[in-house]
Amino acid sequence: MPDKVAKKAEPVLVLAPSPGDATLCERFLGQAELQPHICDDPAALYDALAEPAAALVVADEALRGDAGARIRNRLAEQEDWSSLPLIVLTRRLARSGSEALADVARYGHVRLIERPVSCTVFVNAVLMAVRERRQQYRIRDLLAERAERLAQRDEFLATLGHELRNPLAAIMTCGEVLAAMQIEAPQVQRCVHTIATQSTQIKRLLDDLSDVSRIARRKLSLQTEPLDLKMALNDVVAQVQTPITEREQRLELAISNEPMPLLADATRLRQVLANLLVNASRYSPPGAVIQLNARPSGGLAEIRIRDQGIGMSAETRARIFEPFFQAPQQEGDSHSSRSGLGVGLALARSLVEMHAGTIAVESAGLGQGSEFRVALPLRAAPPAEMAPTQGARPVAQAARPQRVLLIEDNLDFGQGLKRLLELRGYAVDYAQDGVAGLRAAESCRPEVVVLDIGLPGLDGYEVAARLRRLQGFEGVRLIAVTGFGRKMDRRRSRLAGIDQHLVKPVTVPQLEAAFTPP
Repeated sequence: MPDKVAKKAEPVLVLAPSPGDATLCERFLGQAELQPHICDDPAALYDALAEPAAALVVADEALRGDAGARIRNRLAEQEDWSSLPLIVLTRRLARSGSEALADVARYGHVRLIERPVSCTVFVNAVLMAVRERRQQYRIRDLLAERAERLAQRDEFLATLGHELRNPLAAIMTCGEVLAAMQIEAPQVQRCVHTIATQSTQIKRLLDDLSDVSRIARRKLSLQTEPLDLKMALNDVVAQVQTPITEREQRLELAISNEPMPLLADATRLRQVLANLLVNASRYSPPGAVIQLNARPSGGLAEIRIRDQGIGMSAETRARIFEPFFQAPQQEGDSHSSRSGLGVGLALARSLVEMHAGTIAVESAGLGQGSEFRVALPLRAAPPAEMAPTQGARPVAQAARPQRVLLIEDNLDFGQGLKRLLELRGYAVDYAQDGVAGLRAAESCRPEVVVLDIGLPGLDGYEVAARLRRLQGFEGVRLIAVTGFGRKMDRRRSRLAGIDQHLVKPVTVPQLEAAFTPP
């Protein structure tokens, strides 16, 4: 009784130059309730291979010459999940089975059957091939289901990031308002400090999670430019010095004075280095010394970050760069924090590799500290080509805009940002939806419009497109400040006429830098 799986299989393709072989195969397959597809010549088989098939039966003489090469090329084009079973009918098996198999091994998934063909042997071989093929189709379906779930996950993360960035932007803006009021009460100062540090931590987690998702989908690209590694390191040291000092730790620097020119994305490079330094601090006790060394060597810029922390086991070192991996809590490990999502080092590795570099970690074992090593290719460029890192680039000298229109439906964020801009001397008009924003634009004639994308009614894209059609608004600067930060969101902004797309939360200096063209 044939296997029931076979009844659901795709056709079994048959190419047998001898009419007798073709008729015999067709009769055997019909008796087994399989669906044969007899190909009259190699060209017909070649065309049939473009459609789904359960197995392929070929006489060995049909694989000689150009026909065999064309069939082999077609099989080589299969997707990764696919390995179409090939059953070859041969008269040479009795003389030299290994030699005959070697002749057809290039075709992939092959089984030889000696002629004259036994019905039982032939049918059993085809049934086994059909079962294997159905298993491949199940793998294909599982891969497609996995890809769909990953796409749903990424969409969920993008939506979650947007929904979290809006309230986070409001919290950070209110914290800035409180800081600007310069209230001397110690309790207020502590609260302002807590708001700033904890909201910055949340933003970092959101950014890391978003970046890991974008890298997994190959949606993240680098904006490379000539830069000096020493300047990038100085920026990073200034960025992390406060949290390191707060933990009563000391950062020792040994940065070479030799030129270390790179072609790199300054923002992403600082992100990698800051991540490694913050990790070194987090997993080291108070009073520890963290060492940062950088020097050119053999055409590479070598960066080493050494801590006096908890160290790593061999098992942890092997997995430390995997996404979402968390090293197990060690007994007596009370000084390090287990906060985080386990994506920072995975992100660091991906970004370093995107720069054609390498990252590795060494540790003598638990309690012995760790050392991360980053190597980046140096760029042979004259000093005149070197540009400052993005954080050090001066803002273009242009007339400072005076009147700003803010269109934002989150009242807490909108009112807080309005207050911060007014403290800096701007005249700010505020609207909570797109329709009101268009009316306000026509009445107040702003020089800059800052607008959210997820507005009720008319979204930010439509508002921007309509503003561009208004007479006299051709030169108005349009800035999107939104929780949507995917590549497709930025592209839609460009198409709508938006000059710059900023992702929440943003600082006022970032926003002011966007007010004038680069």
